[in-house]
Order: sequence, then C-alpha cells, then structure tokens
Amino acid sequence: MYQLPESEVAGRKYALSLHDVKVSGGDTTVEKIRSVIDRYRVPLAVHLVFDEDPAGSPALMRFLGRKIDEGEIEVVFHGLSHQCPGHTGRFTSFYHKYQAEYLLDSEKLRENTREMYEEVTDFTGTNTGICPPCWIACRNNRNFFKKLNPVFIESLLSMDFRGNTFFSPVISLGSTRGGELVFLKTGARFMYLVSLLSGKTRLRVAVHECDLELESSLEFFSGILKSLDAKGFKPVLMRDLL
Repeated sequence: MYQLPESEVAGRKYALSLHDVKVSGGDTTVEKIRSVIDRYRVPLAVHLVFDEDPAGSPALMRFLGRKIDEGEIEVVFHGLSHQCPGHTGRFTSFYHKYQAEYLLDSEKLRENTREMYEEVTDFTGTNTGICPPCWIACRNNRNFFKKLNPVFIESLLSMDFRGNTFFSPVISLGSTRGGELVFLKTGARFMYLVSLLSGKTRLRVAVHECDLELESSLEFFSGILKSLDAKGFKPVLMRDLL
C-alpha cells in the first residue's frame, strides 16, 4: 500500500470546533464548552451564536477570555440567531432545517451583524473567523463578510483565508435522530477517508450542541480524533489551519 512521505504527513492538520452554543446560555454554555475541552483535550474553536449582548453574560465572557489567553480556544462568529424565516431556502430545507440565517438577503441583518461583530472584535482583541450557520449564505452576505476582514470565512467544503481559498473537508453529525445519524456517520467516515488522500489536508471536525446529548455521538468523535492522531494529524486552532 502506498505511504505518503513523512514530510507530507507532517503537513496534516485538523481543527476541532463546537457549534451552535449561544451567548444567552451563560453558565450552561460554559459547562458545554468545558465538557468538550475536558473530553477531547485538544484546542477548540467555539462557534458562538451572539443572540444577546456579550455584556449580559459576564461569567461566560470571563471564561472565554481566560481560555483565549491560555491558547486553549478561539471564538468564531456564528451568527445572531441561527434561524431563518420558513420561506427562506425552502428547496434546501432538508439540509439546513431553516437554521441558515445568512440565506436571508437583508440589509438589516447585515447591519446588526456588523455591530455585533465589532463588539466581538473588541472583546477578543482580534478579528475572528466567521462561520455562517450550516456553512451557507447568499452571495450578498458572503461579500459582506469579506468587508468585515475576518481571519477566515467558512464554507461547507472550503475555507477562505483573506482571499486564499482552499479545500477543507468537514466531519460532522449534528443530529439526534437515529435514521439521520446512520446517513451522517457514513458521510463523516467518507470525509475522514478523503482527508487521508493528501499530506496537506486542512480538516475540520465539527461537534454540534445537539451531539452533546448522545454519548454514542461523542464516542464517535473520540474514535475519529484517535484515528487522526494515529495518522499524524496535528490538532490546531482553526485560525492555524493555514
């Protein structure tokens, strides 16, 4: 069997992320983040939904600030509500389940996003990455994201690092339904195999808030990370994937 040269294998990286946790969760959000850090023991990108002003959750902000300073986590901007109107993107609703708020082409949404993103930047001391919920957004919103000058913008199969776009597969589940999980785990295993094809893979492993409800899903991710470690992948923060 063909083996990648050691020099190429050294270029493999993956970033673990926790999606969909809300600022309004306060202490509950802290516990969810801490549980993922304690279980997997690798750097973590926290995809926060800023559904309220961060100043309203001082304990969460103190926790995040400490973990950022320690280099254990980074904050990724993950929208304001993680919801869109029922008529938005109805032909792809089987995928996004009306959670892809940036499919909505709205100037008001963009203005509210700009204001909150500036608050997040002030808090973190740097421009964060942006991940639109469900990794999808309309063209006008993607162009708007670029104007905010984030360190990166995520899509389903790629990442844009300030104008440089590269392939980045995602291993994700994001459901508690047994029938869906069979399909999703098959897709996740396929993405894992795809990630082994190159010595320069920039892989994303996305744990969603709903995955925390099922021990079987958490164990699935444990197995994936163990396999990645055995294959020479290096765990990094998402901003360090490039």
